[in-house]
Amino acid sequence: MDSLSQIVLGASVQGAALGKYQGRKAYVYGAILGTLPDLDVLISYPDPISDMTYHRSFSHSLFVLSAVGIVGAWLISRYHHWRNMPLPYSTRRLALAMTLVLTTHPILDSFTVYGTQLFWPLQDPLQMTPISIASVFIIDPLYTLPLLIAVIVGLIKGGKLAVFKAGLLMSCQRLAVWMLLLSSSYLLLGLGLKYHAQSKAEQTLAVANINTTRIKTMPVLPTILMWRTVAENNEHRLIELRGSVLDSRLPEYRYLTQYDNAQTIRANMPTQSRPYAQRLDWFSGDWTGYRVQMLPATSITGDAAEQLVVDDLRMMAGDTAFFSFVLAEKANQHAQWQAITPIEAPIITVDNEPTPSRFELIQQGFKRVFDEKAVDKREGWEIVE
Repeated sequence: MDSLSQIVLGASVQGAALGKYQGRKAYVYGAILGTLPDLDVLISYPDPISDMTYHRSFSHSLFVLSAVGIVGAWLISRYHHWRNMPLPYSTRRLALAMTLVLTTHPILDSFTVYGTQLFWPLQDPLQMTPISIASVFIIDPLYTLPLLIAVIVGLIKGGKLAVFKAGLLMSCQRLAVWMLLLSSSYLLLGLGLKYHAQSKAEQTLAVANINTTRIKTMPVLPTILMWRTVAENNEHRLIELRGSVLDSRLPEYRYLTQYDNAQTIRANMPTQSRPYAQRLDWFSGDWTGYRVQMLPATSITGDAAEQLVVDDLRMMAGDTAFFSFVLAEKANQHAQWQAITPIEAPIITVDNEPTPSRFELIQQGFKRVFDEKAVDKREGWEIVE
């Protein structure tokens, strides 16, 4: 999830647990503590696939973070005891607060499509795919807003909210609890809409007489109104479906034809490239697509070099994958593949046509949310009756 969401989540949890005792400081401490798991981005790995797949590993482990919360609380308590400044609350309460602030970070991350290794170090040995519930986008203002309100009010008012002398809104601490419940309810709503969207996608596939072996649905925009589904049929062809919960019809679908030869391409991959491919396959739950892309021909030989590319199919806008990597290269179509240390795949334009920016793709996506007729059939989309 985005950094702001994690900051206000941590601050709200700490405010709910210790706001009565720490006042404004509770929100500051919680904000700092809630961002700690994401400091693993400062670790540099030798290639972008490792950067992607080792993020959200040990630093997002429920085992590791629980231990950090408990040990950290004990050390803080001992320090205050040594300074003869006893805390106004028990070590157990502090340990619970710190553990909740730390562990709610990866739990929230697991609701996104990216993948979170909640059970590290058991994930790799047991071949457990990272948890990817995929019911909320990595940025969702409607999830963040209630928590942001709780934090702002907590920082301004400190303790007493003074809206009412008694009841639900008598203190900032109670406001934080209610905002946490509201944001959590939004996550539950996302789960319900995800399975509704997947059910609609399955109906489209049934009407189109497409038999699938597996399917995955995920939000496609910073909202839980627009959903994207990827499915694979018996012939290993990949199908993409797209629909809004506001639609009066079934979702549209199209074949991802750029991956029609994925099985052959993967089989011909150089041996040295296979560990990288296997790592990404495991991380994505095998939702990867392999393709060959041609680079512009050189002016000297006239030959066009080729790249063997793997895409993470879970995160795409149009035909562009947000996580796309080159595993091997060859000088021309007759040469042998040569393994390379993975690099991020360049976006190759066709006939010098401009590539839409991510902002433009998001704009197009939001237009589709509210207009079920905004379907460009030139992109291969088909609508079932």
